[in-house]
Amino acid sequence: DFSFSEDGLSAETVFVPDEKYQGWSGIVHGGMIMTVLDEVMAQAAVHTGYKVVTGEITVKLKNPAKSGEPLRCRGTIEHVKKKLLYACASAARQDGTVIAEATAKLVIIA
Repeated sequence: DFSFSEDGLSAETVFVPDEKYQGWSGIVHGGMIMTVLDEVMAQAAVHTGYKVVTGEITVKLKNPAKSGEPLRCRGTIEHVKKKLLYACASAARQDGTVIAEATAKLVIIA
């Protein structure tokens, strides 16, 4: 379960990955990190009144995340153009080390 806080065009959550999300022993699977970044961008859109689905997402995995390690995940709307909403997101350790960054094109459906 996630709880999100919103601030202007951004949404944020803290994700503490359980061992069940491991790819390798002690290391969180990159697909889980991507999923959380996707969701935090969608939550930023919902907070500003848009209903969206992800049309395209690009994720750069920069450092491994450890199971049980809290990750601050923040998604921000960059701009809206016609039926597309452009967003970015990041996941970072408590010391600020970036774990992953993402960009997305979210399709506005309503």
